[in-house]
Amino acid sequence: MTLTIKQPWDVPDLDLNAYKYKFLAEGDSWFSIGEFPPWATSSLLFGMSRSFTASNLVINCARQGDTLSHMHQMWYDSNFTRMLDAPHLGYYWDALLLSAGGNDLIDACLVAPTVTDPAQRLLLRPEEIPSGAPPEACISTGGWQAFEGYLRANFSDLVQRRNHGVNQDAALFMHTYTRVTVRNAPTGGGPLFQHGPWLYQALTQYQVPEAAQQPVADALFNRLGDLLLSFDDPAQRIFVFDSQDPAIGVVPALPGTSGVSNDFENEIHLTPAGYRKVGAAFAAFIESKL
Repeated sequence: MTLTIKQPWDVPDLDLNAYKYKFLAEGDSWFSIGEFPPWATSSLLFGMSRSFTASNLVINCARQGDTLSHMHQMWYDSNFTRMLDAPHLGYYWDALLLSAGGNDLIDACLVAPTVTDPAQRLLLRPEEIPSGAPPEACISTGGWQAFEGYLRANFSDLVQRRNHGVNQDAALFMHTYTRVTVRNAPTGGGPLFQHGPWLYQALTQYQVPEAAQQPVADALFNRLGDLLLSFDDPAQRIFVFDSQDPAIGVVPALPGTSGVSNDFENEIHLTPAGYRKVGAAFAAFIESKL
């Protein structure tokens, strides 16, 4: 069976009764695109499109090319807010699908080292790190606390908005992010469309030694994964899928590569085959909870 992916403006022309489950999706580049030109890649939603056991519908508010979406910006997306809690429209969703936290983490890492206050940065400058400290000491304690507080506050806002609106019975699904290989692998598409590399750029500008770069990246993605998994609360119909589960079979990119490598299209986005691996497991997870 298929997951039909439509945009908010398609809804008036759809027969919503033709689908078993109806989802409303919002999020970052894992739900829109992670490569330029857009047809060179896929998304997690497309990765799930043939993995459900019934015909379902998702209205995707994550716009193509919106690769810098942050969690707080969902409230500026009138399509999402209108579809979520406008009572006069009468749109009722079986579940909300949220892809959030990954782009926030990347941009927090890219805050310039010239920022004086370490609590305003996720990474520390070389002179701020004790000699002989492990790689994880490159992460700012105050910066991580601020980042965690930001994600928790915005997630709480979303839950409260759901709980007090017309879709208070909708389940909420999120996912963690597959660990990435630090490498100089930006998107394609030439200078006009190129984005990234992301972690490679951040760790290089903070002068993190090459041998420490991958351990620092692993620590950041592990922390983000643990944070997102802490949101899981079945009593409130909040479910978080762990994309880092080795059983999914995502093959990391090879160090030192600069283009497509194994299941990665670029430094932080999966290939269509990679998204299908994660998507199949995510779809099964969703169906097991509904």
